Amino acid sequence: MSMSPALGSGLRSRAHRLKTALVPQTNAEVVTGGAHRRYLLHVPARYVPGTPTPLVIVIHGFMQTPAHQRDMSGWDELAEREGFITAYPMGTGLPLRWESHLPIDESDDTRAQVEFIADLIDEICDKYSVDQRRIYASGMSNGGGLAYVLAFELSKRIAAIAGVAGLYTYQADPPPDARMVPMIAFHGVLDRIVPYEGGVKRFGHPVPAVEDCLAAYAARAGCVGHSQSRVSDAVICTTFTGCADAFELTYYTVADAGHSWPGGEPLPERIAGPTSSEINATGLTWEFFSRHPMPDHVN
Repeated sequence: MSMSPALGSGLRSRAHRLKTALVPQTNAEVVTGGAHRRYLLHVPARYVPGTPTPLVIVIHGFMQTPAHQRDMSGWDELAEREGFITAYPMGTGLPLRWESHLPIDESDDTRAQVEFIADLIDEICDKYSVDQRRIYASGMSNGGGLAYVLAFELSKRIAAIAGVAGLYTYQADPPPDARMVPMIAFHGVLDRIVPYEGGVKRFGHPVPAVEDCLAAYAARAGCVGHSQSRVSDAVICTTFTGCADAFELTYYTVADAGHSWPGGEPLPERIAGPTSSEINATGLTWEFFSRHPMPDHVN
């Protein structure tokens, strides 16, 4: 089968973008815990100094990079249309990763990651007019696990979180004064890396079943039930109901997807499984974030 020149050029362009993104490109840094930590920052062309602007922190997965996460998810394109700032922090180690498993009072490594994100927020807020009530975190896989940690440990700074194929291994209880942070999640049933049914270990820590983990998280917010709607033959949306304090937890189960970003650039299918194009995780996440600014009563 022959390939049209335009299609061939498009595929080569996409492959070049993804290959380039695997280099850990960064354009900013912050000093945190005595170390220089780097990140990618994108400020939309429509940004106006002095105008409160939302900030979305987008956290890459294990073996990924900030640039790869940017290109795979398409967050910057949406940021240009909607007028918010994006930041892509870079993990540590080789390959790059996030320590996001043990409680911060037991692990200096976990605490260092949380402090990095807190210091990154401070750095960006010092330089730009960030809307303090609209700071969000979205992560893929191991990065989704860190976003989940932030919901426990930075609940008065992060208004809402999102996880895509998230590795929710954090077993700590939220601090006594923590608020329950709204959450949206996306998980493929064919995921072999972070299995939907759990039952394996990653980084030496047990992976819970997605439904059990999210139901337990919703129960902490007092949710008493849930409703489901079928988006398509392959996609079901579950939303917990009867929750306290404007809390919302919604997750999408994608029957024909693997460890991938729905609506985004596909990862190699032989490793990650198929990528769904029936929904767009980035767009749905932004819609969710837009409904959930930090409550006025949170100091």
